[in-house]
Amino acid sequence: MAVNVVQSALSSRRVSRWLFALGALVLAAGIVAILVTKIGNNSGTTENANPTGPAINQLEKAQKNIRFPAAAWKVAKQFISTAAARKNLAQAYALADANVRGGLTLAQWKTGNIPVPYFPTTKIIRYNWKNTNFAHPRDAAVNLILVPTEKSGLSRPAPFQIEVVKVGSGASAHWLVDYFGAVQGPPVPSD
Repeated sequence: MAVNVVQSALSSRRVSRWLFALGALVLAAGIVAILVTKIGNNSGTTENANPTGPAINQLEKAQKNIRFPAAAWKVAKQFISTAAARKNLAQAYALADANVRGGLTLAQWKTGNIPVPYFPTTKIIRYNWKNTNFAHPRDAAVNLILVPTEKSGLSRPAPFQIEVVKVGSGASAHWLVDYFGAVQGPPVPSD
């Protein structure tokens, strides 16, 4: 019975005229909206008239890569052999900057519960994956493959990245580790 009521209401001339008028009204409103947005906007541009940020010509030029500094590589190797292996943690603390220390004091760092992945290694291999290695006068980063010691219980080599930064100036300038962590990379084959 309800179906018949709806069907008869939709087939009546009066409802058909109202639906036609409503459809024409919606069509007219759509045409007016399009005309207002296309014709009413005389500026001819949709870009922000007041852009923020520095002008493009004032942006810094990319630094050129230099040869990886020997002093930076020495610090990186010392850090891995101390912090990652959990040996001589006081020396590792001295080689780390505030980012790596994670707010820990020397006494807290010496407990060995540090924000550095544990990985005692017998061999450090430098490699470049997806051009992520760089060296500039005051910072440098290098990808590594660390080969674990037999006693460590770790079964296979793993990819890591280390970044070092130069702090201080003149005779007091020295390198510190700013980042050390495992990275996703190509699978490292085991022996």
